[in-house]
Amino acid sequence: MKPTGKPKTTKRVAPLFDKDGFQSNLKDLNGTPLPNLAKVNARPLWGGSRDGAGRKPTGRQPVMLRLSPKTVRSLRAAARKQGKTISDIAEERLAVA
Repeated sequence: MKPTGKPKTTKRVAPLFDKDGFQSNLKDLNGTPLPNLAKVNARPLWGGSRDGAGRKPTGRQPVMLRLSPKTVRSLRAAARKQGKTISDIAEERLAVA
């Protein structure tokens, strides 16, 4: 079937770009109007902070030590044997009464 009447023509507007290289006069995308970004409450799809996220505070502070290989082996063996962390074993051994 042949189309009748005058074909619809849309007025083409030359694209304008801002200093960052983004097109600034874009009103629709393939005929679908773009939303007004001033009225849209958009959130990023990933990243950012969430309530309750992250490592929970333990009150402990990280410390970097340089220990001999023999001492490290001893700490690791004791931690493995007792089912504890190396930090727990080191803290027990360093605790002052």
